[in-house]
Amino acid sequence: MSSTNSGASSSSILSYSQDISTQEAPPPLPVGPYPAEIVSAVRRISQTSGNEYVSVQFRVHPDAYAADYTEGDPDGTVLTYNRLLTADTPRDRYRMRKFVEAIGGRSGRDVDLNDWLGMTASIEVGESEYEGEKRAEIRKINPA
Repeated sequence: MSSTNSGASSSSILSYSQDISTQEAPPPLPVGPYPAEIVSAVRRISQTSGNEYVSVQFRVHPDAYAADYTEGDPDGTVLTYNRLLTADTPRDRYRMRKFVEAIGGRSGRDVDLNDWLGMTASIEVGESEYEGEKRAEIRKINPA
């Protein structure tokens, strides 16, 4: 997309290098393990269940892409992990402990999500389908 990115643009016209009416979905990040860095960790409430969880975004750097994966974002691929419930139950405390151990974080009674920023782990990427399109998804978090 061409633009002069100096703040808010007053033009209502967006110009792309190609006609978007023929643009197909790029292939998702291939299945497999990837080193990844946490770039965001935010508390959220599920709209369907009302449960609180932590939404963690991991960035896979482009140097970790497979050589034949040429459609990857040159700034890296960001994948979101939304399976970290925060309830004060034995099951959710245990899952939180295992996640914190995998990223090399500190455990205790209090967990500061801001401390997670910049931490790394090995993420297991799988594939799912949403509205007829294949998507990469995080299946498991392992120590880096």
